[in-house]
Amino acid sequence: MAVFIGLLGLTGGPRADEPMPQAIAVSVGGDHSTFRVAGDSITAAGSHTVAAGHVGEASWVNYVNAPGTPATLVWAGGWALGGAQSGDMAAALRPGSADALVILAGTNDLAHGTGHARIGENLARIARIVRAPMVLLSSIPPRDDAVAATLAYNEFLRTLAGERGWMYVDAAAGLRSEAGTFIPGLSDDGVHPNVEGARILGAAIGQALTTKPMQAIADTPGVDPLG
Repeated sequence: MAVFIGLLGLTGGPRADEPMPQAIAVSVGGDHSTFRVAGDSITAAGSHTVAAGHVGEASWVNYVNAPGTPATLVWAGGWALGGAQSGDMAAALRPGSADALVILAGTNDLAHGTGHARIGENLARIARIVRAPMVLLSSIPPRDDAVAATLAYNEFLRTLAGERGWMYVDAAAGLRSEAGTFIPGLSDDGVHPNVEGARILGAAIGQALTTKPMQAIADTPGVDPLG
């Protein structure tokens, strides 16, 4: 029987207008791996109750499992909210455990002028909250009005992941044109992926989560929480 695994935070079932993510609807006890999330509107996709197990249709979480194949990745909770910066995620995310923690953060930090060093400290705090043998750090999608800053930030994330022993995936590569903007048809506002964009983003994250056996990846200690 398909169940909703290990969510912390708010309670309550999904509303009729909020689809149950595909990543949840799998059978426990089979060949599967769990993942938790920390993110903003790109992950929440309009939902205010991600901690209770709800994401919007345009969330990449819905699309980590390849269509037409057995679902092997199970979303196991986390926190995401529109407008959230990395510091908000570090403050709101609750402890838990999973095979992987997926962090997709930074779009709003850049919009508010937060420096890379501070974001890096916040991401390290986030990684300490969830007990997971894999920390997967994803690139952020294009921002058509801040191309250079977004590309530079994604390079910072790549370097940070190497320094921390995390896994980095340029999951947004399939959304990005040669000019660094969204490929036409994959975003309706130049900031957020639409459903088609979310399919591409989710597929890339799902592939990264299943490429390397999670049990073979050592725990990463992170850093002490900031005051």
